[in-house]
Amino acid sequence: MLSCSSHCVCCQRHAAHIHSLQQRALYELNFYRKLLQMDPLTRMDAFESSKDLAIVKPVSCERSITRSVAFETMPPEILDRIAQFVDGKSILPLCHALPYYKYISAAMFDFKIRFVGEMYKPSKLWPDMHFPMLGGTHSEITEFPIQHMHAAGVYARIVSKHGGNIHVPCSTNVVNYIGALPDVVSVHPGNDFSSSGWGDLLSGLADANKQIRSCIMDAGGGYDNWDEVGRQLTRLQIQTLIWRDEFFPLEVVQDALPFIKGLSYFATDVPGDCGENDFLSRCEDLKEIEFLRLLSEEPVGQADCILQLTEGSRIQKVWCEKPRPNNYEEDSKTLEIITSEFLRHGWHKESNDADEKVCFVYRP
Repeated sequence: MLSCSSHCVCCQRHAAHIHSLQQRALYELNFYRKLLQMDPLTRMDAFESSKDLAIVKPVSCERSITRSVAFETMPPEILDRIAQFVDGKSILPLCHALPYYKYISAAMFDFKIRFVGEMYKPSKLWPDMHFPMLGGTHSEITEFPIQHMHAAGVYARIVSKHGGNIHVPCSTNVVNYIGALPDVVSVHPGNDFSSSGWGDLLSGLADANKQIRSCIMDAGGGYDNWDEVGRQLTRLQIQTLIWRDEFFPLEVVQDALPFIKGLSYFATDVPGDCGENDFLSRCEDLKEIEFLRLLSEEPVGQADCILQLTEGSRIQKVWCEKPRPNNYEEDSKTLEIITSEFLRHGWHKESNDADEKVCFVYRP
């Protein structure tokens, strides 16, 4: 294995990366110091270092992180913020290099060994954490022993502390580990698409006063007995709701949307009939809506239909997919027609090559 020195390209890149992280962390640190009526720190104050203190012993060049006294003596709030910008491939090398981060790797390992059958990779544990799908085809676990609950709770709180997202599947026996979840989670379909499965999960989260950052829902083809699901939705605070099903949301879901606290983003399929429905106009916090599979529909009249559906609402942005590579020519023509209709109604298209989606913005 190669050793590196101060002239090594990877070390130079690493130093530049650390400098960038320090600048961002210093800005945030001074922001909080200002709130506390404290004097701002200079970069020298926050990251004081000297060549005499630095450890110059050669280290591995492959996925290594230079360890120095200056790094280890950073304020805890700076170190905590740095970990937030580390991906799943780099978090363990960081933990091994700096003793301060050992609590992350220790908690990660303690959680992982409880669920060997889940075959967790670091990308599923950092910066976001994916809870196991209990009772699924790849998991025989149906409930959490107390040791599992403790390990899951400890690691979930660490991930949440560092800005990560906790992904919870709607799966069999999912309510058994709601006690291990932090205050804010994200929900997505698992192995249980039934209305009773969704109702139990949402009810448990509401009873525990959990907030939902993102909720992806799918009826899985079963549209009976969703009244209880609609009632539980009205008890929750949900920032983003994505109705992934290939059909427009059930009426009971539509009726629940205006009562969901903090709902600012809603994604759904294109309605078959715009008709007269004012549920969007009654959503006080809803500012953005996305129409899934919009480019797969007949383009003529789509913008008119969408604007009729959003009339009277507070929606300022309408999103849709970009042309698919395998159907690029046809999708591009569809998007061109839809764009011209939006422009005719006073909307503006905002997107560039780097964007994953197309956005239409309304400026009165």
